[in-house]
Amino acid sequence: MRGRSRASSVVLASAVVALAGARAAHAQDAPSIRVTVVDSATRQPVPNAQILVGGAARGTTDAAGRLVVRNTRPGTVTVRVQRIGFRPQTRQVTVSGSGAELEIALATQAAVLSDVVVVGYGTRSRAEVSSSVAQVGGEQVRNTPVAGVDAALQGKAPGVQVTQNAGNPGNGITVRVRGASSISASNQPLYVIDGVPLIQENASQIGFGGQGMTAVTGLNPDEIDRIDVLKDAAAAAIYGSRASNGVILITTKRGAISGPRFTFNAYYGQQKSARRLPMLNAQQYVAFMNEAATNDGEDPLFTPGTDDAIDTDWQSAVLRTAPVSNFNLTASGGGDRFQYLISGSRFGQDGIVMGSGYNRGSGRVNLDATATSKLTLRSSLALTREHFDRTENDNTIVGPQANAQANQPNVPIYKEGTTTFSSSADGLAYANSVALATYNKAPGNSLRALGSVEAAFEATDRLRINGRFGADVYDLNERRWDSPRVADTYAVGATGVAQQGTTTSTKFVSEAYADADLLRSEAQKLTLTVGSSAEFNHNEILFLRGEGFGSDQFQYPGSAGKIVTYDGRATQANLLSAFSRASYSLNGRYLVTASLRTDGSSRFGKDRRYGVFPAVSLGWNVSDESLLSGMRRFATMKLRGSYGVTGNQAIPTLYGYLTSYARANYAGTAGIAPDALGNEDLRWESTRESDVGIDLGFLDGRVTVIADYYSKLTTDLLVSRPVPTTSGFTTIFDNVGSVKNAGVELQVTTQNFRAREKGGFDWTTDFNVSHNANKVVGLYQNQPFASGIGAVNYVAVGQPIGVFFTYKFAGVDPQTGDAQFRKADGTLTTSPVAADRQYVGSPHPQYYGGLRNSFTWKAFDLNAFVQFSQGAKVFNLFREYSDDAGYNTDNKIANVLKRWQKPGDVTDVPRASYNGTSGADFVSSRYVEDGSYVRLQDVTFGVRLPSAIVGRGGVSNARLFVTGSNLKLWTDYLGYDPDVNSNGSNANTALGQDFYAYPRARTISIGLSGAF
Repeated sequence: MRGRSRASSVVLASAVVALAGARAAHAQDAPSIRVTVVDSATRQPVPNAQILVGGAARGTTDAAGRLVVRNTRPGTVTVRVQRIGFRPQTRQVTVSGSGAELEIALATQAAVLSDVVVVGYGTRSRAEVSSSVAQVGGEQVRNTPVAGVDAALQGKAPGVQVTQNAGNPGNGITVRVRGASSISASNQPLYVIDGVPLIQENASQIGFGGQGMTAVTGLNPDEIDRIDVLKDAAAAAIYGSRASNGVILITTKRGAISGPRFTFNAYYGQQKSARRLPMLNAQQYVAFMNEAATNDGEDPLFTPGTDDAIDTDWQSAVLRTAPVSNFNLTASGGGDRFQYLISGSRFGQDGIVMGSGYNRGSGRVNLDATATSKLTLRSSLALTREHFDRTENDNTIVGPQANAQANQPNVPIYKEGTTTFSSSADGLAYANSVALATYNKAPGNSLRALGSVEAAFEATDRLRINGRFGADVYDLNERRWDSPRVADTYAVGATGVAQQGTTTSTKFVSEAYADADLLRSEAQKLTLTVGSSAEFNHNEILFLRGEGFGSDQFQYPGSAGKIVTYDGRATQANLLSAFSRASYSLNGRYLVTASLRTDGSSRFGKDRRYGVFPAVSLGWNVSDESLLSGMRRFATMKLRGSYGVTGNQAIPTLYGYLTSYARANYAGTAGIAPDALGNEDLRWESTRESDVGIDLGFLDGRVTVIADYYSKLTTDLLVSRPVPTTSGFTTIFDNVGSVKNAGVELQVTTQNFRAREKGGFDWTTDFNVSHNANKVVGLYQNQPFASGIGAVNYVAVGQPIGVFFTYKFAGVDPQTGDAQFRKADGTLTTSPVAADRQYVGSPHPQYYGGLRNSFTWKAFDLNAFVQFSQGAKVFNLFREYSDDAGYNTDNKIANVLKRWQKPGDVTDVPRASYNGTSGADFVSSRYVEDGSYVRLQDVTFGVRLPSAIVGRGGVSNARLFVTGSNLKLWTDYLGYDPDVNSNGSNANTALGQDFYAYPRARTISIGLSGAF
């Protein structure tokens, strides 16, 4: 009820804005400027062009390329028009008492240097920005058939590494901006939507391996106008203690001056697993396991011809062809004083594994109102309802997908002649995968309200005062039912296991800031932004686990015979901040920007509560120098440099500075006991980053290049270190250690062919590639430690975070068929010991990026996007069971067909061994595979339907399109997909593991968009 009342408050605030806008329509009109923007080549209107008057943003053009700028003052003013993909234009306009009219024709150019860039608390032209900011247009994420915006970002922005973790719908995504900087705190970037920071922590309390559930997946891509990524410290430091992992600013669409306009976008598609693992069939499995037994002096396990008469493809039994669909309808419009945008969306994605799926319904209302000649108001409200159907997979050995890979192929799905699922009594080594998918359930429902109310008051033509109140309310209810009807599981003996978790998170943000134009001449411009911010976060959880049920129809813990686990708690964290930024420009050539933010966080003790985060950046538009005036027609050049400090307060505990207490009941009597030792000296993680870059444009803007080199050092890492046992505790949170990231980024955009007239051929290429070198510089007493399943990941000084540290496989002895391992001194052994473990690879790629080609001709368009990652290693833990020479009775991957079978065989697959005597099952570099890949991620072909056909129904700009996603994967990796992270987004030190990951889907969809 509390979440609903807060959401209602935001709705009420939106209504107040609407009423204020309606009332303001009767206000006395001041002079107006009527601006029309067209394409200089085709004379077609240019929508969504930003209009700035006197340096202040006054709105964007509508579908007809028009905008009426109200409430101007008589006299001469400067009007600037800028739009992605066009060269900006600036005009001096004389405004009389009756106003003025202006038509501006924009020439196209590659969309890099001309971008309007969203920075913290404002916007800038890219030509005026001296920090590192990447941009992704909303059209690049709109029709990608994935649940979340973060997944759709993959490969589209330099310096932004996106890992899918696994393929299950609605699963959390790992995003790293310029590498991982922390060992224990969050490495995820800060997401800010329309000025409001999002709740983005993993809210799930029910364990499903590495799967996470976050509010970020609920963002509707159809609502997004643009995404700006603040990468370097100079760009991100305005967000202070939350910015060390970068900041992703998401701007949603808004209404424009026009009559009522409806737009729709819909698609429907079919998904299936992009790859199947090459597993043994029944005959191959029986022969292999018999060989494994006889090699070790055991009797054969099976009778050929009898025990292999049944051949079950367990992958096909749990994998399916599944639908995915999306429908979005938007209404927008408004008059001079009031504009609106209302949208609704329905996204549904059944999983390709039985029992899994994700559905989302969302709505948004964005309102803009001119209350008086000096006061403008705006509000935003988004409501999202999500439903998850999860199955156990990733980082677990029990689940439909995991067991489908493990179940033996010579055992049927059902007992002979019945509809009863087979079990260990029929020869299965693990629970029946189809039974797991049929009887076990894990539904989850979330409700989220995200809203804000803003006001901007133009005190003078040089002073603008802004205020914003934002709220994010996220409520998640999830259940899990492990049925006793699934044989060979814990739930049989427990007669059913039910879990239920509820998480309610709220965030309130109140901000006020002023923008002042201190200098505004042709030669000099100086703007100053000063403000303050207060953020309040509250989180409540409840969790129950019950066992013992009288019927499979009762699946809630309240019906259990006993409650074995119960938990509930509330936490709160607040942030109080002050910030400022000054931007100076001399003759448009020399740029200086400096910012300073002070944050006070309740997560730290009184003496360490406040942190200061300064930044400065310099820019030089070299091509604007008078000596180089002749080159401006052919080339542009800007040099950039920046340095700044950002922080990270996202530590695993909110009260690390306090000694905490927890429930400690004894003999039926309630009590409490110390739970964790506090550290009053706990402080922020701090990242110092420097960046140098160059922006280039050639051939009248047809070729643009952005290149950056950065180096950042994160110190005071928040980690858990050991303490003397005499303290009564084993560990304490402390600031020890440091991590360095350094890298190079390159973005190139070319207009290979430019349309000279409407309907002409146009071909644009966007390419980006990034390299990041990660290294641990310091640890507590420089002591390394292991992490991840099987302790295969390692954190050590001088190495990247989470490198693989195992035995080093050195091939197979051709005489015995036994696995050989190379010791640190170079000698070979077949019996390695712990001291023989060594570095065998890194999960971090050497480089990654994407390539997009976009073609248009007449009514047709074609877009193809290729995404790539090279040099990363993946630890394929699935092979520890499926390529172990027969030590486990799981089905085997077809790689074992290349095994050693007689003296003289030369192979890298050890002999079959039922008792594990060949050494094949040792955790070694034999399971470390090359995770490099090139993926044909998206191909979309569209055609605009003739107005003669669709225009009769009042539809315009109708476009029919077909999209293929994850169409082709080029890789040597033996698993489902090398883009994997089974330990999930929060596994900072256990990277690159594939442990029964959910497979990725290949999707073919058809869609229709248009307006009326």
